[in-house]
Amino acid sequence: MDDLISVCIVLAMDSDVKCVERRPAVPEEIADSKVWVLDQGGVHDPGNRNFDHHQFPAGTRKCTLSLLADHFDLKNDLDEMVWFRALVLDDSLGSIKTAGELGCSATLLKGLLRGAINEFVLARFEQVRTLDSDSELIKLLSAIGTHIVTDIRNKKERIQLIRKKAEIEEVNGLNVLFFMEDVPDPKLSLIPYLKETGKNAAVLVVANTRDHGWSLSRIGDHPRVDFRRIKGANDVLFVHANGFVAKTRQIEKSAIIRLLETAIV
Repeated sequence: MDDLISVCIVLAMDSDVKCVERRPAVPEEIADSKVWVLDQGGVHDPGNRNFDHHQFPAGTRKCTLSLLADHFDLKNDLDEMVWFRALVLDDSLGSIKTAGELGCSATLLKGLLRGAINEFVLARFEQVRTLDSDSELIKLLSAIGTHIVTDIRNKKERIQLIRKKAEIEEVNGLNVLFFMEDVPDPKLSLIPYLKETGKNAAVLVVANTRDHGWSLSRIGDHPRVDFRRIKGANDVLFVHANGFVAKTRQIEKSAIIRLLETAIV
C-alpha cells in the first residue's frame, strides 16, 4: 500500500510522468533527478527524487508516502486522516506494534487497510511491471492521487469558510455549532476547526443535503444528547433509532434551539 499510494501521489503532482516501472532501480536512475525512485534504492534525497526509508534506523516512523507528503507539503493535512497515520505506522513498525498503538487487533487493522477496493487495486498493481500513459490502471492511480490532493485543498478552503460562517450557541450548558449559511460538507473539516479554536461542541446543525431542512447530529457521541427525545415533535422529519442524528423541516434557528433544549439533558 505504501508503494501504491506513493505512486498515486506522484502521478497527481507531476504531470510529466508518463511511465511507471515496478523493478529495482539502477545507480544511474538513482542519480538522475528526472526519475522518481520510490521505496527502494537506500537513499532519501528529495532533490534527486529519491524516496526510500529502509535505510533509516529501526523504529523510525517514516515510509515512502510520509516522505513524499513532507516533500509536497501535504504532511500536516494527511496527518488528520486516520488511514494515512495507520498506513505509515503499519509500513514502518509492522502490524502488531501498530495495532497495539491504535488499540485494536492486528487482524482488524489489516482488514481495514486491505478492504475489498484496496485489495482489488493492489492486486492489479502487483501483477504488472510496466504502466504507460495509455494504461487504464495508471489513469486510475492518477485519479486516486488527484482525489487525495484535491480533497486536501478543498478542506483548506472549507476550513477558511467555516471560520467565517460558524455560529456557536449554548443550549443547556452545551455548545451547539450552527452553519445556517451554506458551507459544503462542514463535517469533513469540523474536527480540525474545533482543534484550531480550542472550542468544544456537542451538536452540529447543518443544511440537510438530501432535502430542504436541517440536519442535527451529535458530536463525539456526547452522552447528554439524544434526539430520540424529540421524535414525533412538530417539524421533526426523522430521528435515527440510536438517537445520534435528526432531520427537521426548514425552520428558524430559534425553533431548532427549542428542539435542542428537549434533546439535551
